[in-house]
Parts: sequence; C-alpha cells; structure tokens
Amino acid sequence: MTQAPVEYLRQPQWSDTDAAHIVFTGRIADYVIEAIDHFMREVVGIAWFEMNMDHNMGTPFVSVSYDIYKPITPRGPLRCPILVEKLGTSSVIFHVEIFLEDGTKAVDGRTVNVFVDKNMKKIDIPTDIRERIQNYMDAGGSKHG
Repeated sequence: MTQAPVEYLRQPQWSDTDAAHIVFTGRIADYVIEAIDHFMREVVGIAWFEMNMDHNMGTPFVSVSYDIYKPITPRGPLRCPILVEKLGTSSVIFHVEIFLEDGTKAVDGRTVNVFVDKNMKKIDIPTDIRERIQNYMDAGGSKHG
C-alpha cells in the first residue's frame, strides 16, 4: 500500500508563466492532471496512457475546477497532495491541493473522472482498481478524513 496521501512534486518552469510573471491560469489544470496521473501510477499501479492503450479503458474528465488563492511562480517546487473525495460506481472525484515551497496553499483543485471502455461507454470501476483506491482512502487518502 502506498502511503497516503500521495504527493506529486512539480517545479514550475519559465515557460509556464504569463505576462504577469506568474504561472498562467490554464497551466494550473496541467499541474492538477499531472498529479492525478502520478496518483494512477503510484496507487492504481497503471498510468493513464497504459490504461487507455493496453487495457482499453479510460477515465475522462466530466468536471474540472480549481480555486486559486496565491500566485505561483518558478521560484520553488510545489507540493501537490492528491486525495479522493468520493469513490462512486463508475466515477472518482479527486481533490488536488497545490502548496508553495513555504507551505502556503495556492490552489484547491477538483476533478470528476468517469471510467469508460474503448467506445467511451461508461463502465463500473474494475474491482482491482476500486480496491486499491478504497484502500488508499482508508489509509488516509480520503478528503473526508
């Protein structure tokens, strides 16, 4: 079992910034998505690419939102813990926080992902994947405690 919560570490780059010299708002979605891909590798044991290419299923987003509290710059690394807010029959709600190097929370992100087959038809979460996510939640990776 992977220690919960899993954290994705990200160093913002100069190319991530905009004219205001902070990370461009649209790039924050990339950070959230990268964090969840990291979760899939570490907790589920399969990255999104392999899930799609080798297992003929995916988890497209049906909702992505984030609140920004502090600007992000390339001055230091970010710490991005990934929590599971809800595990449904065919969907997972992820909660990704982004903390600056000094520990200040910069972003709260939330996504809803639905498991689908190769034809984009909704499917139940496979048992082995569900068990890994539930174990993660039980070990402290749940947003609700």
